[in-house]
Amino acid sequence: MARVLLVGKGLPDRGGIPTFLRTLQDSELADRHDLAFLNLARPGDVKGGRLSSANVVRTAQDVLAVWRAAGDADVVHLHTALAPAVTAVRAGLLAAAAKARGAAVLLHAHGGIVQLWMDRPWRHRLMAAALLPVDRVLAVSIAVEERLRAVGGDKVALLDNGVDTASFAPVPRDRAVPRVLFVGGLTPRKGVLDLFEASRRLSADGVDHELVLVGGRPDEGSQAEDAVRAAVPEGAVLLGTRDTAAMPAVYADADVFCLPSWWEAMPLSVLEAMASGLPVVATDVGDVARVLGDGTAGLVVPARDPGQLAAALRKLLTDRALRQEMGALGRARALKEFTSRRMAGALDDIYAELGARR
Repeated sequence: MARVLLVGKGLPDRGGIPTFLRTLQDSELADRHDLAFLNLARPGDVKGGRLSSANVVRTAQDVLAVWRAAGDADVVHLHTALAPAVTAVRAGLLAAAAKARGAAVLLHAHGGIVQLWMDRPWRHRLMAAALLPVDRVLAVSIAVEERLRAVGGDKVALLDNGVDTASFAPVPRDRAVPRVLFVGGLTPRKGVLDLFEASRRLSADGVDHELVLVGGRPDEGSQAEDAVRAAVPEGAVLLGTRDTAAMPAVYADADVFCLPSWWEAMPLSVLEAMASGLPVVATDVGDVARVLGDGTAGLVVPARDPGQLAAALRKLLTDRALRQEMGALGRARALKEFTSRRMAGALDDIYAELGARR
């Protein structure tokens, strides 16, 4: 049994990393290892990823907090988007603080921005420096793994995300007007404006549907959220954020799930939708196509293309049998490939290996 300190953003933050951390704490890992959690979330409009005096102060406070807490840990498991530059520097400083206390450092790179950001030599050098104090690096998509291997070598590995499939279950759906669900931050980079345009085109063509969005303020702050709220089409419903425990009911009350992001790695929302038996329409970013089985569990379209997004949604909204077929196949794929139990088993081995070093 290793003493593991999980470090990342939890509540009041919403999104992939807080959800992932909650999944780890509720998984079998809590029985096999001594898990502690250092929550680095801050209330308010933080605007992460930007160089500002407030973020410099916050990083200094967080480095000190990690240094203090890491003294009681065998392994410090950092969770971060790892890019852009400010985030990479911050991750390196947090890792160095943990390493200075004698803990092994495991860095989990969430999100798909790394593969887009590491496009210049100086960024490769910065990332290599950030990873110097890290013992192992976990990427959640193939493209991110390849990018990080270029600077981190063999200490970089791929680990697929997983969800608690027991918490999500398919339910009979017999709604007269099918409902399209989006889950994520209210920001243009999640493709929300593209979804709004696709919904307008569907309505103009007489394709009946409801559009429901669950999510709130994104990491980049209120300006991105304001841009989305200003463009909401008539009839669309914004439900705000929901607790993790409430999410199974949110998916159960939908017919089609849509995530039209401009970039992703392996989005948990797609896995949750599949576990719920929902067919998926998503953009061909990160490992989305691989997760969906190349069209088995849903339809994949190019990013930033409302026309093709509308066409894919139309195909599912007008064919109940296809929705049921793809939803069932997606549920089967989630149960086989993307469970939290499978993910926890892999992390169990890594924790044991790294813990033994101390």
